Amino acid sequence: WLVKIWPGETLQPRLFDDPTAPPPLEETLRECGDWRDRQGSGATGIPGWIILAPSLDEEASLNLGRGEIVTVLNRRQCAKPERLAESMLAAKNGRRLSPDDLTRWRAAAVSEVAIEAPAHVRRKVERASHQPVAPLLLDYDQERCARLDLEPDGELRQMVDDLQVRVVTGVAGCGKTLVLLHRAALLARHFPKARVLIVSHNRPLIADLERRLRRRDGGSRGIQCQTFMKWLRSVAKPRGDLLPAYETRRWIETRRQSGEFSALGKRSHEWVADEMGWMFDHGHIGDSYLTVERKGRGTGLQDAQRRDMLALARTYRAHLLELGISDWSEWPLSVWERPELLSQGPQFDHLLIDEAQFFAPVWLELLRRCLKPGGHLFLCADPTQGFLRRRLSWSQIGLEVRNRSHRLERPYRSTRAILTFAERFYRRRLPDDDEPLNLPSPEWLESIASGETPLRLPGGSGEDQLQRLSEELETFQRGGGELADVLVLIAGRNLKTAAVVERLNSELGADSVAEVKDENFPESAIGVSHLMAATGLERPVVFLLGIDELAGEEGNPALTDEERLEKIRDHTRQIYVGITRAMERLVVMASARVLREAFGDGEPDL
Repeated sequence: WLVKIWPGETLQPRLFDDPTAPPPLEETLRECGDWRDRQGSGATGIPGWIILAPSLDEEASLNLGRGEIVTVLNRRQCAKPERLAESMLAAKNGRRLSPDDLTRWRAAAVSEVAIEAPAHVRRKVERASHQPVAPLLLDYDQERCARLDLEPDGELRQMVDDLQVRVVTGVAGCGKTLVLLHRAALLARHFPKARVLIVSHNRPLIADLERRLRRRDGGSRGIQCQTFMKWLRSVAKPRGDLLPAYETRRWIETRRQSGEFSALGKRSHEWVADEMGWMFDHGHIGDSYLTVERKGRGTGLQDAQRRDMLALARTYRAHLLELGISDWSEWPLSVWERPELLSQGPQFDHLLIDEAQFFAPVWLELLRRCLKPGGHLFLCADPTQGFLRRRLSWSQIGLEVRNRSHRLERPYRSTRAILTFAERFYRRRLPDDDEPLNLPSPEWLESIASGETPLRLPGGSGEDQLQRLSEELETFQRGGGELADVLVLIAGRNLKTAAVVERLNSELGADSVAEVKDENFPESAIGVSHLMAATGLERPVVFLLGIDELAGEEGNPALTDEERLEKIRDHTRQIYVGITRAMERLVVMASARVLREAFGDGEPDL
């Protein structure tokens, strides 16, 4: 097409001259005709005219002469990208195209929006063999987010030393990770010399991202995918071994038994370890901790308690230094304290972070240091998880995202039955919680498939759950189900993912099951992951095991009321994330009374 934009608001003639008003539409039409005449009567291949009038409410079509009708698209037709595309194609073809025809046209015109060879998709009603299947594409909002700042304007080009930040948030299953992958592919295609790094917080998600990149382009084409800890190890190795969390708790227990740090009173050793980790993650290891606002921590501390916590943290760090070791929180902090450690590491043009809500402020600052001047930072995050759910803002962790944040609203992953089940579970467990749950709006919720009601099975011992899981999977396989469509999520500490994989492979056949985090994960296998590493994953069928153990932790008599409430809140959100990994079918195993009540046992199905 040849497109002319007309800013007028009405087709009615003006009663009085207004030098600031746009020219009449007829004058714009004459300009189009004059341009056509200047090309010469013998010119060929000149497309037809379309006039966009985004401020016009009336409908119009104008005769350009020689039998050519010029279509005028008004405010309603220009309101949304998809509506504008439909209207332009209808004008070109003389008829409205079907949704599948529009999808095929868009895939041909803008091939970069095509979603290549998805591993897991919803089952569709079988089509007639003669009817071609429309390709899967990014929606318009997803495409817009993927392309943000790829061609910066003149003002941005002048800000060569400023960090360019974009944040994409949205409801569960809205395609944030998909947007990130397409953005990475666009960067690799348009800027082949640029260095691109994708970072996330857990191995299963990174392994999944790498597999999806390979399916899309046959290889990552120079795009690096790493967990934060793997990236950090590549630029600043830890001081010796990394102390496991249970050893940290044991050290805290020993020191407190000696009578030191008595101001901490009845706080559990687990809570003290968590508070110390928070201090390390936020860089509050000096006197600043005595006055800093501990926003979202859920428990208040008196001055004496803060002083004891600070003394304990300093003593712990001295203990690690004496042994020549570190731990998972103290290691990033020690690198953060020594900026020169990153000066010799690789610098990147583009840094893309998935599940950024789990990245501690110290982590984000370390990653920012690996960006070149004027580099781009692209974050995908769920604002109801990680540090963001504790009501920390991006500005509080040093990122200015005002007018740089974009939200995706349309859910694609889960059925309405699964999302409703997840919401009711959450509300029953935390009826007084005032934090937003980040669910789709009612109109979007009504637009998705209703789906089957989640299945609730007894929990019991780990052996009982494994036996039940094995039976369910054998039935699923005999019914023609694809093992690759299944994800098994394990909560707690007693059931080990490796043991689950070994047991299921012995009963279903070798290589039928593998941990999602494995780099050589077979595409045809059932995936197994710990619930804590489930964010970003999805499968049509999800089994959730081990959550009775979480309920048992909540009943620990050593917990204070504040600690118990915080643990219930954390576990509820973990289980909520696990539920929303399911696309079509969900099976949860639980026997604990508090969980059965939250799942609605004894109530009518959804």
